[in-house]
Amino acid sequence: MSDSLHFYRALVARRLPAMLALVLISSAIGVVAAVRLPTIYEASARLIVEPPQIPNNLAASTVLASPAEELELIRQQLMTRANLLEIAEKFSIFPDARTMSPDEIVEKMRDASTIRSFEDSAISGGGTNRPTLLTISFEAGSGQVAANVVNDYVTRMISANVETRTGSAEDTLSFFEQEVARLGGELESRSNKISEFQRENADALPDNLAYVQSRLSLLQERVASAEREKTSLQDQRKRITELFASTGQVTPQTAGGPSRDEVRLQDLKAELAQALSIFSESSPRVQLLRSQIAQLETLANSPDTIVTPDSQSPQTALDLQLAEIDSRIESIDRDIARSEEEITLLNDRISRTPQNTITLDGLQRDYDNIRLQYDSAVQSLSQASMGERIELTSRGQRISLIESATVPARPSKPNRPVIAAMGVFGGLTLAAGLFLVLELLNRTIRRPVDIRNKLGITPLATFPYIETQGQKYFRLTLRTVKLLVVLIGLPAGLWLIDTYYYSLDGIVQSLLDRI
Repeated sequence: MSDSLHFYRALVARRLPAMLALVLISSAIGVVAAVRLPTIYEASARLIVEPPQIPNNLAASTVLASPAEELELIRQQLMTRANLLEIAEKFSIFPDARTMSPDEIVEKMRDASTIRSFEDSAISGGGTNRPTLLTISFEAGSGQVAANVVNDYVTRMISANVETRTGSAEDTLSFFEQEVARLGGELESRSNKISEFQRENADALPDNLAYVQSRLSLLQERVASAEREKTSLQDQRKRITELFASTGQVTPQTAGGPSRDEVRLQDLKAELAQALSIFSESSPRVQLLRSQIAQLETLANSPDTIVTPDSQSPQTALDLQLAEIDSRIESIDRDIARSEEEITLLNDRISRTPQNTITLDGLQRDYDNIRLQYDSAVQSLSQASMGERIELTSRGQRISLIESATVPARPSKPNRPVIAAMGVFGGLTLAAGLFLVLELLNRTIRRPVDIRNKLGITPLATFPYIETQGQKYFRLTLRTVKLLVVLIGLPAGLWLIDTYYYSLDGIVQSLLDRI
């Protein structure tokens, strides 16, 4: 056991310069970094995303973005290149900004800025509608600069939140205003088309079909009645002619049947009754029928000159009767012609009514569809107007400041003792690692136990290497030189590297940045 301790003590003494060099290098780097790393101050502010102040079942905002989406959108807007460059120049965050490119400034600003959000279940009692908390922090070489930047971030974020929500509500309101105006114009256009079609086809509309059909039936009955009356008059004329030819006498016309004017008066009264079932008293059609009835009644009440057969010759009486019959037949023919002409027009109206019904139904269907869209757009416009009012009065979801950033009393980093201790610990670790690696790589026989383990034999005796006095002095001198080089030359070399080539704290900072 004592031999092993003596052996390893000798190995440590032999490798001490290299191990000590590693310890010194690592410790020097750690100490220099701990001393030279710039002081960093961190300021932070806390915000909260408040839920809407008005219940959604009473009045809801038209901005439907969730807190997470809204915060992400605002964060992206805040961390834009233009904003970061403006803030960096406004507060002179980087003393050497003139030597830095805009990309470097933006990258350093983003690295120094931290925005974290989380839901606080303690505020809402663990419910689902948890308010979202937001923490904004910034690192700078000055506490005042860090606080100023964070407060500027907060101001921009709250302003961006208000602008985003009000802008979205105003855009929604503007869209529905345009949509209501568009649908209103289209609704008016469809209404004008329906009115124009009804004016152009007023005689063949489905609403008038019942009257047209009843009028057609009445005219058809009138024509049939006139045809019967005409046939009767023709038979009467034939009988009178035959009687005069056989007897030379004319039988006076008796009043056995109604006259033509009486028949016409009855037809007009029936037609008036039919019209009154459809039209009002002020209708032009009703007034025309009443005027015709009044004229016929006036003629019927006027005294007529009665000519008797005794006052004239038979030939003259025959001619008078035949002339009267012919006049009545001609009048009946004219009535039949007028009725048939009107029947033709009515049939044309009836034949056009189905197609007009289909066209009118299509126009009305389009009108009804647009009317539904218009009503829906008007309802949405009302909701959008209420949503805009909610956002303009800050009654909806909003970001509020809980705690503004203050100037920190002490720096947040670097932790200089820890960095120096890490340098020393790293040096010791490297030294121990070097010792272990060299020991594992060395396969030579250096002790009696190595002979037994590697050669499998047990020596009777072993003799150590015997140095001469000169070799001993040379070994001691070489070890002393190595120690002097490590203790003096190595620190001097590190100082030269740090001064004229590359700073040691820069090396440490690069390592920390990569980590």
